[in-house]
Amino acid sequence: MREIFFISVLITIVTWSLNAQNITGKIIDSKTAEPLIGVNILVVEENRGATSRLDGTFEIRMDQIGDYTLRFTYIGYEQFDIRLSDGKMDLGEIEMNPGDLRLDEIIVTASPVGSGFRYQAAQVYSGELLRQKVDMSLGVMLDGEPGLSMRSFGPAPARPVIRGFDGDRVLVLQNGERMGDLSGTAHDHVVALEPLATDRIEIVRGPSSLLYGSSAIGGVVNLMTSDIPPHWNRGAEGRISLQGATNNNMFGGFGKLTYGWDNHAVTGRLSYRTSGEVRTPEGKLPGTEMENFEGSLGWGFRGAGYTGGIAFMAMDMVYGIPEEIDEPDEFIEIRLDKQMAQARVDFDLGGRFFDQLEFRINGGRFFQQEIEAEIEDDGSIDEDVELEFTQVSMSSTVLLKHQPFSIFDRGALGLNVYGRNLEVGGDEAFTPGDKNINIALFTFQEIPLSNKVRLQAGVRGESYNIRTISNEFFPDIDETRSGFNFSASTGLNFRPNENLEIGVQLARAFRNPSLEELFAFGPHLGAGAFEIGDPNLDVEVSYGSDAFVSWRNENFHIEAAAFFNHIEDYVIFQSTGMEDDASGLPIFNYLADQARMMGGELNLSWKATERVLITSGIDYVQGDRTGTVSEPLPFIPPFRFRTGIRWDNNRTFFGVDMRAVAEQDRVASEEDPTPGYTLFNAEAGYKFDEAGRHSIVIKGQNIFDKSYRDHLSRVRERGNPMPGRNISLAYHFIF
Repeated sequence: MREIFFISVLITIVTWSLNAQNITGKIIDSKTAEPLIGVNILVVEENRGATSRLDGTFEIRMDQIGDYTLRFTYIGYEQFDIRLSDGKMDLGEIEMNPGDLRLDEIIVTASPVGSGFRYQAAQVYSGELLRQKVDMSLGVMLDGEPGLSMRSFGPAPARPVIRGFDGDRVLVLQNGERMGDLSGTAHDHVVALEPLATDRIEIVRGPSSLLYGSSAIGGVVNLMTSDIPPHWNRGAEGRISLQGATNNNMFGGFGKLTYGWDNHAVTGRLSYRTSGEVRTPEGKLPGTEMENFEGSLGWGFRGAGYTGGIAFMAMDMVYGIPEEIDEPDEFIEIRLDKQMAQARVDFDLGGRFFDQLEFRINGGRFFQQEIEAEIEDDGSIDEDVELEFTQVSMSSTVLLKHQPFSIFDRGALGLNVYGRNLEVGGDEAFTPGDKNINIALFTFQEIPLSNKVRLQAGVRGESYNIRTISNEFFPDIDETRSGFNFSASTGLNFRPNENLEIGVQLARAFRNPSLEELFAFGPHLGAGAFEIGDPNLDVEVSYGSDAFVSWRNENFHIEAAAFFNHIEDYVIFQSTGMEDDASGLPIFNYLADQARMMGGELNLSWKATERVLITSGIDYVQGDRTGTVSEPLPFIPPFRFRTGIRWDNNRTFFGVDMRAVAEQDRVASEEDPTPGYTLFNAEAGYKFDEAGRHSIVIKGQNIFDKSYRDHLSRVRERGNPMPGRNISLAYHFIF
């Protein structure tokens, strides 16, 4: 019996070995014949891949010989596909042609089936382009991109604003799941992830509640990391990055190492970032220093019909708040720590109908304290914990993808579960805590109407239950809110030829009011406001329309996008114009009204020569209350124009750009207008070798040291100017 068992095992191993084979090759520059490092190679049918090594070679372990499509993408080079057939697995040398990377690649945040068709405006940053953009926070990185602004309350808690939507109306995800921080609840809260840890950022502008539920009315920013290795080569590979900046004496360091075997890989990363006070043209801005330490360990695995992994991360961060308080010897500091585990498994089901299953889960603990500190006469520091949050949360998605059937192309059915337990304490706990559970079912379908026209349709049903948790300041509160809501969208994609693409989408989206909007009553020292909520607020419901037109050829690209949203029960953070006597803080009410948001973006790029690229763009948002009163909404970004020129020979680049921002005089009652301004920036970079293993990027921001006020700044009365001239230097080493 034992002999039969060993013979069976031996036959299985031999059979698997005969069927399994590696796809191999070497990628070189078509003009210089130099090897290219870090090229992304994706096996489209298997959703697995690899990146090219230092010598340009790559190896992808396949479970069996077959017909496959390989997709090659690399910033600064033309994307292309290679079809493998007849068992050919060794590709030899593969040449890539320099050129603009077409950004019609798959954006998984917008489409769970990865069809590559767009129904609303979206953009993606990855690879070398992302490394050139990286800054000390997510908001600073993305500020000025089409339709994106920055909620400013110092550089650390800066967070993206999409088309005028702020806070938790813009959902920031990590690898497709909620991050477990509190960045969407108040403007003094930070996005809890080191920017250098991101490998890819996907942005969807417009309602996305269909896939992600409540809090995605304005759009989604998906921060994608490789803490769970998505693909790997045998042996060691990694990256080291160093950053420095003159304005606030910022220093950042990042290191990542991955070691892979045939079917397993382990990876780890460490980062540290510190900075002092921000310097403005009118002096330093107190309370803008920060320090952050972060690390992660992950394990990935793959086999016949499955891939997956698990990762653990932890961070510890301290940053100041630039807000006036009673005495010059007092200051406000936020301290937080976060621990998170994430797991992911993808199965190839091989079924006739459902052929792929994807499972994701993020869970963790988040702890944050808002400290008011006072320097005593003897030099000692007296600290009071004014506000304390302890949150345990979980976000998980199960996605079943099906093969084409009847009139439908590939589609997906999904289950999403999100829950949290939030306890609120401290000397000035201005809200109770809550227990929150959301369970949703959704489907996303595409219908090819012809080879040029495609229809998208989807619906999501979501149940929610929120129950308050009492604390010292809300000892008797026992409120429960529960209900059911739905999102739906339908879109049309039209590609009459290879140069032109048109997309239109209609969507119903929703957002549940936040804990602060419902129950706040008291001073929020970190946010510099006395906040008053309304427990009678209803669910926000948005009826939105989006449209875009994109045309390109080899040298020219133009894309125009427009949007219109009518929102019922829109929650407004409205200044009353009064101050609280005890705290001296301005009083803000949360109130609801009908609202309208509309606007658009126009972006052009022209490849004037083989090495010169000229870009220009404008964006505009108009937000108004349309219910009980007719007036502008607060905190709406003004009209912006930007233009730039860049020279790039794939080894050296330099460029300059200009951003002109108009005066914002369409303001809400008790809101101050802000004058317009013009900023100039410059950047340059150099690769020390053709493969780009060693590279530096130097950037000059606000190079003429212009003093200006940002309309989205939440610093009290916008009395402090934004940062002055800053020179930053970044070094990247890929191995």
